Amino acid sequence: MDLRQLKYFKTIVDEGNITKAAEILHMAQPPLSQQLKQLEKELGTVLIKRYRQQWELTETGRVLYNHAVHMLQDIKEVKQEIQEIEEGTRGTLSMGISSSCVNLLPKKVKEFRREYPDVFVNIWKEDSSYLQKLLIERKIELSFMLPPANLEEYQVQRLKRKPFVVTLPAAWANGLNKSSISLKEIINYPFLMLGPMEGSSIYRDILNEFNKRDFSPNIVLECNDIFTVLNFVALEIGISIIPKSEIHDISHQNISTLEIEDFPLFIEPAIVSLKRNRLTKAAEHFLNYFAD
Repeated sequence: MDLRQLKYFKTIVDEGNITKAAEILHMAQPPLSQQLKQLEKELGTVLIKRYRQQWELTETGRVLYNHAVHMLQDIKEVKQEIQEIEEGTRGTLSMGISSSCVNLLPKKVKEFRREYPDVFVNIWKEDSSYLQKLLIERKIELSFMLPPANLEEYQVQRLKRKPFVVTLPAAWANGLNKSSISLKEIINYPFLMLGPMEGSSIYRDILNEFNKRDFSPNIVLECNDIFTVLNFVALEIGISIIPKSEIHDISHQNISTLEIEDFPLFIEPAIVSLKRNRLTKAAEHFLNYFAD
């Protein structure tokens, strides 16, 4: 018994006779009658009792009909769901994001969800090295992070570069009455350092900028989570250097920012995927929001 036979049987029952069913199925009546007999023989039961010009379903015929209705509907829904997944209008989109790129996603996800409401979005927030692991294991399709050191197996779409700024307690900034600060001035304050993160060179690069000028920041605290560092700044524990892209959602009224004088570092976020992994249509649709 196969789906084709179930479709034939259901159509015969729905139409009330074999002649009409054959017309609906675009086939001759004798082959359709033969298919019904073959199905009955295969199941070892009479599905339809014939009385000259009339017929009726047997008990086993009713059981088979009910199952046929559900099974054919299930198959139809499966085909529809598969088609929607292939078109990127349904399914799951799994992505990763590092701390340095958190602000890249919210607005884009909102736009994506508005256009593709049936796509489930799954987001992992991890450090860059773990996100690379998730990419390799194919647990995520896209990762928003700093470009990996080894680009050989990755497809990298670089996004707009973002400068670094100094964050400091608003009370301290009010006393300075200026919009920028030099590294030489920074060493006079307790410094909250973004800690080393595997797969990221921010820690090393910031220290190198001080070292090139023969300065040493007064590091009193290290933390590899940007938002935790911002909370410490708000509590007036010290000042910090962070990517400017991370200050859009500062909710503390007592945090201010200053531009850094003669500071060439930028953060260059990227969308990273595996070269050998074919992206789903949903992922391709999401990438379109970053096309410009």
